[in-house]
Amino acid sequence: MQKRTKWRVKSPNPALQEILSTELNVSPILAQLLINRGIYTLDQARFFLGSELDTLFSPWLMKDMDKAVQRILAAKNRKESILVYGDYDVDGITGTTVLVLALRKIGCTVDYFIPHRLEEGYGLNQEALERAAAQGVSLVITVDCGISGYQEVARAKDLHLDVVVTDHHEPPLLLPEAVAVVDPKQADCGYPFKELAGVGVALKLVQGLYQQAGIGPKEWEEYLDLVCLGTVADIVPLQGENRIIVKHGLPRMVGNNRPGLQALIKISGIKAETLGTRELGFGLAPRLNAAGRMGDAALGVELLLAGDVHEAEKMAEALNKGNQERQQVEAKVLAQALEMVEADPELAQDKVLVLASANWHPGVIGIVASRLADRFYRPVFMISLEDGKGKGSARSIPGFNLYQAMVSCQDFLEQFGGHAMAAGFSIDEDKIADFRSRMNQAAQEALTEERLTPNLDLDALVNLAQLSMDTVQELDQLSPFGHCNPGPVLGCCEARVVQCREVGKNGGHLKMRVREDQVVLDGIGFNLASYSEMLATHDQVDMAFVPSINVWNGRSSVQLEVKEFKEVGEVTLAHELPVEPRGMEELLGRSLDLPREKLLNSPVPVGFFEFFNHREQEAFQVSRGEVSGREMVDFRDGPDRVALLGRVLAGAESSLILVESTSEVFQIAALLGAEEGFRSQMAVYYPELTGSLISDLEHHLQQNRVKILVSTGFSPLNHKAMDFEQVIFFHLPYSRREFYTGLQAGKKAVLLGGEAQVGAAGEKIKALAPDRQGLGEWFKLLRNQCDRSGEGKAGILELCRFMRKQYPGAAGWTVDLVFTVFQELGLMEYRKQENDYYFRVHAGVRTELQKSPTYNWSLHTREACLKFQQEYIAATPEQLLRSRG
Repeated sequence: MQKRTKWRVKSPNPALQEILSTELNVSPILAQLLINRGIYTLDQARFFLGSELDTLFSPWLMKDMDKAVQRILAAKNRKESILVYGDYDVDGITGTTVLVLALRKIGCTVDYFIPHRLEEGYGLNQEALERAAAQGVSLVITVDCGISGYQEVARAKDLHLDVVVTDHHEPPLLLPEAVAVVDPKQADCGYPFKELAGVGVALKLVQGLYQQAGIGPKEWEEYLDLVCLGTVADIVPLQGENRIIVKHGLPRMVGNNRPGLQALIKISGIKAETLGTRELGFGLAPRLNAAGRMGDAALGVELLLAGDVHEAEKMAEALNKGNQERQQVEAKVLAQALEMVEADPELAQDKVLVLASANWHPGVIGIVASRLADRFYRPVFMISLEDGKGKGSARSIPGFNLYQAMVSCQDFLEQFGGHAMAAGFSIDEDKIADFRSRMNQAAQEALTEERLTPNLDLDALVNLAQLSMDTVQELDQLSPFGHCNPGPVLGCCEARVVQCREVGKNGGHLKMRVREDQVVLDGIGFNLASYSEMLATHDQVDMAFVPSINVWNGRSSVQLEVKEFKEVGEVTLAHELPVEPRGMEELLGRSLDLPREKLLNSPVPVGFFEFFNHREQEAFQVSRGEVSGREMVDFRDGPDRVALLGRVLAGAESSLILVESTSEVFQIAALLGAEEGFRSQMAVYYPELTGSLISDLEHHLQQNRVKILVSTGFSPLNHKAMDFEQVIFFHLPYSRREFYTGLQAGKKAVLLGGEAQVGAAGEKIKALAPDRQGLGEWFKLLRNQCDRSGEGKAGILELCRFMRKQYPGAAGWTVDLVFTVFQELGLMEYRKQENDYYFRVHAGVRTELQKSPTYNWSLHTREACLKFQQEYIAATPEQLLRSRG
């Protein structure tokens, strides 16, 4: 049943790749890898690559955070007894530990409780709450559970127990009536990042508590090691705040002062220098999880809270033994499941495997289901039977939504819950056969032969010559790797394996040298000895690999960790459309196909450019009637304008999104185009758009097909006739004329660009109007390029690269401006031919910069734009509507 994988290369986005590569000063490979991970804008990329702790969002943005903090501090002041109610997985164990430690630090009376997986099950249960009330507890704080506990919280009320829920799971329709419900996934919660683990939500609560309790602003950072562990173990996306937590938590795990965590690292055999997400996920997490799977998860909390080294080592040893027991039980169950499949030919042909036995421990069936799904590449339902009742766990593959499939079969199930890839359920033994039949019927259409073929997704096809030491080291900026941020897998076509030998125990691995053109690199293929014959009989092969830096005897070199080989010609693009795009999507595709040379000026803010080229606009006026009566929604102080953009668009019938430059048009179009619902309704405009594309765009606008237009300002389109419901200022406008002209295009204005964009906008303004020192460096460069007669030649790409060393926001337009200034001053004469500049420097000329009209006006434009942006930031919405002239 095992199949060969199909390689799919993620479709490249050459224009956006060029934009990100240029503006971030990174390699095109890293730029494409960012795009592949859903990072389309400079905002997102800088946040991702920087991942600094001070970019974490305020805890007060989370719904009910104020209520939760207020109730907990009241309990502290009244010396009430608090119970932290956690979950039995690593996320719940670490979250419980963090909250207990933090509450103790601020002086609370606190204890904790973790339910027993087999005896009490997941989440709040009434018996535990009744015991807590009997013991004098008056406040229960949940961690990683509680969002589905409507009935249990109602029972707590009867017991005079207040409950604060902190959770990260999808909320049901009926929420518990708790004192506070802190869960970023609530529909009406404005917290920008929705994918925190349970321990991450607990950390936000700690941040809020510490702020109100007067604890030092960085004191919460001491818990980052535990939050990192829980985040990795829960397999939440390693993007956004999760990435920041893990990036800063990993170093804190090395040499931390927690005896329990140190004992766990030691018993796992993990070395400090190799501690990474893989070691957390496959070394530490299984040992903590084993406590909940095979016994009492409270032992995990006890270990992490331990203050005595010897006691911690004893507990770590107990957890290690529990994990070994779990491994033995898991291996036994896996062997029995495999034997069951192999013994039944009909079962082996099922598209969905439904297996049941009374001999299977319910604590390991989820792990075994996952292993079987990987092995056979099909959904798997594992059921542990006892007294005619089955407790089940299911795992799926991409393309088959478990939860939806179970909804279609719910008449056979007692209970079920979960999501697309994993689920739990209970079922009567006598219904399993019918359930298996119905589930396979449901899978018949959904699971085509193509979907039952495992894929190896490649980030990009590259030439080996592109893999310099600098580029490969640069790719490490993507780490830490994990869910939704996998390590980069690249492909090379038509490579030659010039040397190959089997190495390792029993010769199971391959050591090789790989050539493409004149480049030869070392490669290692673990467990790839089965390819030896193929490599011996093929002159050229395609290969998938992970590049890395190998250090041996003090010498560093690029090495390829080869994942697979294929015969030449088998690689396909991942997102090839089954049919040609038509209508709006076809226009969007053509509009975003801009050659590299036309992208040179893409970073130039249109507002600055228009001010520079239209000197009469200083007298620009707009009448009161043209802007009166407009609603203005002010999000200039919002924490994340990209996240806010999605929310603002969701509530409108039609939107004009005004952005600062061609570059930003491409970024926002890629961001929104990733959402299928937006792509078919979206169009773009930017100054480089050609006449035929503008005509097609106007036709779609007249037919009212464009619901979202992403545009720079000052377009030739008749925005007034379009009558957009809202105009969204995504950027920080550069001039009064740009702002008020845009304001007239919609019934409502939404302001997103604000204080957070001031720094980047200022850098671009400076780059477009170089000062005396910058011009001096330019002149030296050009003079050094001249021959003895004073003549020289330079390419625009070379000149832009030089300019960006001083001014990161520089563009091709800046190069033109500099040559114009020098020519006006008599320092040189020049002509431009395609992408090259030919110039002659005049020796011995002495002059003053102020004699250049272009230089003077560029400085004036620079100061005017900076001044307007300062006024714009300081003004209230009412003042902006009044300030028309």
